[in-house]
Amino acid sequence: MDQIIEKYLQFGKYTGDCPQHLLKKVTKVQFSKFSEEVICKIFKVIRREFDPRLHQVKVIKNFAQSRFISANDVFKKRQFSCGSLATVVASIFRTLDIPTKLIDGKFIKDNPNMKHAWNEIYVSSKNEFIPFDITKPNFRISNYHIKERELVDWVELESFGHFNLF
Repeated sequence: MDQIIEKYLQFGKYTGDCPQHLLKKVTKVQFSKFSEEVICKIFKVIRREFDPRLHQVKVIKNFAQSRFISANDVFKKRQFSCGSLATVVASIFRTLDIPTKLIDGKFIKDNPNMKHAWNEIYVSSKNEFIPFDITKPNFRISNYHIKERELVDWVELESFGHFNLF
């Protein structure tokens, strides 16, 4: 398990440049013990930065544009998509020394082929990675979420040519 934890603390091409302005806001979240509740509080801080009522947000529906952009550029552009926000989440949590996976999969509720991305975040008190979807109102995944890959960085999709399939 230690090797897996270490693996998902690594930064990559897209997750390596944590948005410092956002990190400052996230570090103001008060907690005594890291938990699922704390994760949700941090998610609320992040999602607020992509709230179209507060900021000019650019919604992206293109798979490659959603995934192949750095966390800092996502924040600067206020680019809203599942892949973009998952990148920001991974960058923020890893900067906080919390192992975080990028999950590439599908959300099949309305379309059996709809690509989707979310995160799994390591909660040490439970000794497991717990899935969260920052694009959903309660941040929880459902039976409609179908996991296909666990990634450190979206560059893994590039290197295997998977993005050409979509």
